[in-house]
Amino acid sequence: MLAEFAILAFLGGSLALDRGAGIGLMIHQPLVAACLAGSLLNPGPALELWALRIPLGVGALLQLLLTDASLPAAQRPYESSTAGAVGAAVAHFAMSRLHGEIAVPTGGLLWVVVGTLAGLLAALLGGPVMALTRRHNRADVPRIDSLAAEGRGGSIESLYWWSVTRVLLHGAVWTVVATAALTGAALFLLPRLAARLSGDLIGFSFAGLLGAALVAAFLAHVQGRPSGLRWAAFGALAALVARAWARGGSL
Repeated sequence: MLAEFAILAFLGGSLALDRGAGIGLMIHQPLVAACLAGSLLNPGPALELWALRIPLGVGALLQLLLTDASLPAAQRPYESSTAGAVGAAVAHFAMSRLHGEIAVPTGGLLWVVVGTLAGLLAALLGGPVMALTRRHNRADVPRIDSLAAEGRGGSIESLYWWSVTRVLLHGAVWTVVATAALTGAALFLLPRLAARLSGDLIGFSFAGLLGAALVAAFLAHVQGRPSGLRWAAFGALAALVARAWARGGSL
């Protein structure tokens, strides 16, 4: 467990650096981050279903739900860079401990839903947390101007690397804290909800997330942002209606 959290910390710091320090390798995109987490935390052949489907499902849904046409990413009020890794990690830890206790024949769909919801919560709660990094880094700008006026190039370089380290540490700590907290919540809630976790309910939840994700992506990249929440809700409803129609009128 400690080794896995150490891996997560390294991944979370790398994702934060990629987004916040101008590296720009695009590994901070939720789909890529989720697949990286899935690869690094792969529990082995006993749970080989996890190896491909679940991180891809979690990452794809988060990529659509958290998509945003505006740049830079730092302007977003939520934390999208580590959301994919957190969501995939929560799904991994929850499934590793509960797959024998909660046996719902949905081909891993339950864990995709759990990971996606965890990623969304991590993105929402992580916005204010990661904003602290940007606030601290912005506060360094006057110091850089002062050091430049004094001709202290070495001090400027040291300040820059401290800012980069701060981004890495914030990303690492947030990834581990969010994963631990959300995994604990999942392990606490899921066994108590096991009796109600039918295949229909899980499919209902997945259809709602998928419908909202498709409409959110459409609005961000085609129609723009106005009325986004209303259209996302409409997309979720449309997906559920289509599913009910396909099942003969039963949700």
